[in-house]
Amino acid sequence: MSFLFNKLFSKEEAWCKLMGYFNPYIDPFKFHLTSNMPVYDGKAYAKYPDYKFVYDKLWIIKSQGLMGGKLEDVKGKEEQVFQMLSGEKNSSYTDHKRNCPLFIKPRWGHLSASSKNCFKINDANELKKYSHYKNMMWSEFIDANEGMTDYVLLKGKIVHQITYTYSEKQNGFTDDWKYVSSETKPPHNITEWVNRHMTDYTGIVNVQYRDAKIIEVGLRLARSGAYVLSTENGDLIKNVNGIFDKQTWDFSLQNKLKFKPFYVFKCFTTLPIVYLFPQHVLDYVVKSNTHRPFYEYYFEPAGKEGMVFLQFMDDDFNRGIQTKEKIQYWFNMVQIIAYLLIALLLVVPFFQFKWKYSLLAGIVVVLSTRYLNPMTANYNLYKAQKQSLFGGGPTKTTEN
Repeated sequence: MSFLFNKLFSKEEAWCKLMGYFNPYIDPFKFHLTSNMPVYDGKAYAKYPDYKFVYDKLWIIKSQGLMGGKLEDVKGKEEQVFQMLSGEKNSSYTDHKRNCPLFIKPRWGHLSASSKNCFKINDANELKKYSHYKNMMWSEFIDANEGMTDYVLLKGKIVHQITYTYSEKQNGFTDDWKYVSSETKPPHNITEWVNRHMTDYTGIVNVQYRDAKIIEVGLRLARSGAYVLSTENGDLIKNVNGIFDKQTWDFSLQNKLKFKPFYVFKCFTTLPIVYLFPQHVLDYVVKSNTHRPFYEYYFEPAGKEGMVFLQFMDDDFNRGIQTKEKIQYWFNMVQIIAYLLIALLLVVPFFQFKWKYSLLAGIVVVLSTRYLNPMTANYNLYKAQKQSLFGGGPTKTTEN
C-alpha cells in the first residue's frame, strides 16, 4: 500500500498543476517562510538533537510535577492507577470513575499528529481496552480550556510570541475555532517553563497547554506556519526568517510586528465521510463566503465524537460562524446523498430495466468526483479514518 501511495504522490505536483489546484501554504501569500525553517515535527526533531527531549510528552508532564507514566506499565494495575489519581486508596471504585478520569495519548510528539489515539478514560475496565497500544502514555486529565503559543527564541532569549486563544466549545478534543491576535499574552508560568528548559536555543517553540499546564511541545510554528503567514505582516515574517537564515532578530522592527486579528474555524461532522467536495467547488464556497485566503481540507479525528474535515479563516467572527455552519450543513447533506447512491449501486444490479447500466455508470462517475482534489486530501482522509476505525498507537520507536 505504501509503495502505491508513494508512486501516486510522485505525480502530485503535475496533477495539481494540470487541474489548477492551489497550494494553501504558498499561493495565497505575498510573503513566505524560509526553507531553512523546519515546518514539521519530524524535521525539527532531527534538526535540534540537543532539544529533542521536548517531543517526549511523558517528560513534559513530569517536568511540571504532574502524574503520568507509560501505558504499557499500567497493564494489570489499572485500578491502582485510578486510586493514585483520586488520592484515596480506600475510596470506592465508583468514586474513581466519577471524579478521576485520566488521559492516554501517543508518547512521542514527532511520531504522531493531531488528536489521533487521544482518549479520556473514566474507569479501569475502559483503560484495559487500550493496554495493547504501543508507545503510548497516560496522565492525569486536565479538564480546562486549551491554549497555544508560538515562542521565537534567539540564543535562549524569547524575542517574540504569538498566542492562540481556543474556543470553549470543543468537538471531542479539538477546538471549534481559534482567535489569533498580537495582543494576547501567554500564561506567565508557560513562559517561565520555556525560559528554564530552552537555554541557548535559537528557533521556534510551540507550546500547547490546558489551565497553564503544558500538554505538548514542538520545535516548529503552529500549523506549519500558516497562521504566521496569515498575519500578512512582512516585517514579522522577515524577522522570523532571520532567526533561521542569519540567527538574528531586528529589534528596530519591534513596533511593526502587530497585525489585524483573525479567527481560524474548523468544520466538523459526526457522519462517516465518503465524499469530498471537488477542490474547485470548495474554492468557490470558501472564497465567496470569507475574506481570508487560507483554507484546506484538514482531517482530524475528534476522539469518539466525529471528525474535523476543513479549516478556514475569517476576520469577522459572526460571518465565520455562519460560513462554518453553512459548510457543515451542505457537507453532511452531500454525505447522505452519497450513502443513497452507494445503496443504489448495491441494489440496482438485482433489478432488470433498460437503463440499469447507464444508471450504474452515472452513479460511479458522480461518486468519483471526490477524487477531483489533490491526492493528499484523499490520502489524509484515508489515514484519519483508518485511525478512527482501528485505533492502535504509533508503532515507530523514537530511534525510527
